[in-house]
Amino acid sequence: MLKRAAAWVIDILLVLSMLLAPYPVQAQQAGSEEPGIINYAGSIVFSLFYIPVKLVTCVGTHVIADTAYIATYQVPGNYEGGTNGKEIGEVARGACSGSWVITPDQVKKDYQ
Repeated sequence: MLKRAAAWVIDILLVLSMLLAPYPVQAQQAGSEEPGIINYAGSIVFSLFYIPVKLVTCVGTHVIADTAYIATYQVPGNYEGGTNGKEIGEVARGACSGSWVITPDQVKKDYQ
């Protein structure tokens, strides 16, 4: 019973945090309208699917990058006297960077 209640609380907090998250303000073209309720609903639905995929990609890339770093420790790399660690770190950071939430503006732009 306690696990079910905790799951509901986490779900509600996730939805509320996505609804209340500040979105970057962008310059709008003349004649463009604000995203509607459908765009906000689409943003929530798409983000609920996108966040776990992004998390798995981020964690998986870090696991593979850590394994590659350990396997190639002290192996000379492409950098001047450096090892492959710098390249491996750039790949790992790239998997976790970028937006983790799909904004209503993205939904409007892509689906209308």
